[in-house]
Amino acid sequence: MLDRGWTIFRIRGIPVKLHITLVLFLPYVAFVTSSQFRAIAEAVGLPRSELHLPPLVWGVILAIGLFVSILLHELAHCLVALSNGVRVRSITLMMLGGVSRMERDVRPEREAWMAFAGPLSSFGIAVVCWLVSLLPLLAEVRVAFLALALANLVLGAFNLLPAFPMDGGRVLRGLLSTRLGPRRATSVAATIGKGMAVLFGLFGLLSFNVLLVLIAVFVYMGAAGEQGRSQWRQVLEGLPVAEVMNDRLGEAHADERAGEVARRLFRQNLAGALVVDGEHEHAELDPDHVLGVVTAWDLARPELHRAPDATVGKAMRTDVPRVHTRDDAAATLDALVNGDAEAVLVLDEGEHVVGLVTPADLQRALALLGAAGGRGR
Repeated sequence: MLDRGWTIFRIRGIPVKLHITLVLFLPYVAFVTSSQFRAIAEAVGLPRSELHLPPLVWGVILAIGLFVSILLHELAHCLVALSNGVRVRSITLMMLGGVSRMERDVRPEREAWMAFAGPLSSFGIAVVCWLVSLLPLLAEVRVAFLALALANLVLGAFNLLPAFPMDGGRVLRGLLSTRLGPRRATSVAATIGKGMAVLFGLFGLLSFNVLLVLIAVFVYMGAAGEQGRSQWRQVLEGLPVAEVMNDRLGEAHADERAGEVARRLFRQNLAGALVVDGEHEHAELDPDHVLGVVTAWDLARPELHRAPDATVGKAMRTDVPRVHTRDDAAATLDALVNGDAEAVLVLDEGEHVVGLVTPADLQRALALLGAAGGRGR
């Protein structure tokens, strides 16, 4: 949940997403900063008469500066990951931090260093901004850099708290994993995160601090989400994708009407359809000739109902991850749980498409395996 958002741009092919918490937080930062900018200026000896821009303008500028700081914070995680040969799947910018989703798990000691790189970069930005504030610039510009230095100092310190979803929780898990193992280490870090969230929430309620209450909710959801991710990975560990996939697939063409394909899927009790080119209809499907995937939920989108002539091409998903039947489900279906994909194509050893895994298929497998006490039983 916490790593879902709107893709706003890409850096070296990595999608950078904007989470709703940051969308709501930045206007708050702009408002608070604009209301306090004059007070900060007077605190460092700058009279109000020397302010050339309205405080609201400086509030917006500092909010943008905080956005850039959070982006640089997450890019630091990514640079360390890439230097260790780990591909970054996505970056999600959130309130007081973000989430960099890696394509695969890394060794505990590397995860600890990757997590620590974010706060370290924030402290580095704080030092640079403080040094710039000492230069002979316009007085209000120096005040703005000083405020941005303080913001990055808070950002780095907050993310070092030893609890999920902050970087400090990942550092803690990395250090504990060598002794407790990844599962117990995750459980400990997530439990600490929930405990801190409760303390934040109680203090926020007692002090009537709405922002602190929102931070408490943010921390609790992040800790619970990481704990849930660890639990579902434990249930699916060692299970091949073939036992989770759905092979009830049909075929469709991009120029077919969405309504006609939906009726065909309903009559034949199919979970979805592969959108193929005309040359490969009713043949063994080479993934190079699969243009995309369309599921029942894709065809049920309201905008398609309002356009009777809408084609499957407008509903299909083209950026679909691909796995193999023998791949470990716990390691390869992460994209479904994290919201990075709505479907995963499954290929056999001959590189032919043999099935599909959707969030519904994954939830069904987790529910049944959980009720059965795990795969081993």
